[in-house]
Amino acid sequence: MEYRRLGGELDVSIIGMGTWLTFDVTSDRDLAVRRDIIGECVAHGVTLIDSSPMYGKSEAVIGVTTESSRDKFVLATKVWTRGEAEGEAQIARSFELMKTDRMDVVQVHNLLDWRVQLPTLERLKDEEKIGLVGLTHNSAGAYPEMMDIMRTGGVDCIQIPYNVVNRAVEEKVLPLAADMGIGVLVMEPLQKGRYVGGLRTQPDHSPLLEFGIKTWAQALLAWVVSNPAVTSAIPATTRPERIAENAVAGDAGDLPGEIRDFIREETERCL
Repeated sequence: MEYRRLGGELDVSIIGMGTWLTFDVTSDRDLAVRRDIIGECVAHGVTLIDSSPMYGKSEAVIGVTTESSRDKFVLATKVWTRGEAEGEAQIARSFELMKTDRMDVVQVHNLLDWRVQLPTLERLKDEEKIGLVGLTHNSAGAYPEMMDIMRTGGVDCIQIPYNVVNRAVEEKVLPLAADMGIGVLVMEPLQKGRYVGGLRTQPDHSPLLEFGIKTWAQALLAWVVSNPAVTSAIPATTRPERIAENAVAGDAGDLPGEIRDFIREETERCL
């Protein structure tokens, strides 16, 4: 697994894990599966786990399943509310649920009330209660505002969607992040699984075998992280075996331009 520096401070695996929908569980059976997923993360060097208060029980499930291996992970969550007091209370609750006294990354989710929430995050960073301050958004219409905030110099990382079809961040957002040394976490690298399970026909893997890529999920993840502006891609899963499969993309290395073009064109052909 390759590791990259996030926000100039934290080394993270270039294949991490998101938890939207997938960790919002309550039954003992589902919790056992999530423990297995966390165990697979440890076994395969996946260190970054991302959550949010809007992800239901995700933060609590992460707290329970990582309690005995907290030192193996970089934990990221978000603040997603309005008002200073509400923001501070939500962040404190995230600490409690995720069973940590220091959060590695806290992001303003979808830029909600960012003018109020960012100063709180900056203060908590100064107090060494959080490591990095971030922003997220999933809509291209918000990117101009996000870039304006990035230019202020108070942001360590951003989280945006990026994949072989959705390349809206390539022209301006990723170059700005690279120029400013801002880390980039990528949500939806598989477009919520659609570009794997939703293909009309099977893609051709043969040109990818020399890079150790045997599945299309690995191809799509390797495509994302082969962009040097990207720090880590964070696909979600409910299946422990997917962690080992996804981790292979973290060993694929820098893909030549023609191979990246092939993966993109082959995905478009098969959709």
